[in-house]
Amino acid sequence: MWLLKSDGSFGCIADFAADLELAGETPLDAVPQVGSILIAFAGTGDGRGFSLARQLRARGFAGALTATGALIPDQARHAVQSGFDSVLISDERIARHGESAWRDALTHSVRELYLADGTSRGSEHGIWALRHAS
Repeated sequence: MWLLKSDGSFGCIADFAADLELAGETPLDAVPQVGSILIAFAGTGDGRGFSLARQLRARGFAGALTATGALIPDQARHAVQSGFDSVLISDERIARHGESAWRDALTHSVRELYLADGTSRGSEHGIWALRHAS
């Protein structure tokens, strides 16, 4: 498994532990005060984990929040903006998207990743072209 931290550091880790593991759909009132929370995303289109993180931070939670589950590199920046301190990434997700996509997830905007320049459009430019170059 791999860990991408909000400061941009990224690497393979042997294990990870949190005081509490929650599903993204967990109601805010059901979350006890603990030191660290791992919030699992059920699907890439399920943003409830982002909402839960934002609500926890608004309520004053100062512990470590880590996102995990069905996330894609494009969602890493939003995770940090929502209040997560890190994203825990499975080896399967790394294999699917590539280490570089996750490593660059916080340093490049989605526009920079997918479009070579401000006027580019389509599959012949940006990361798509790099990933599919022969």
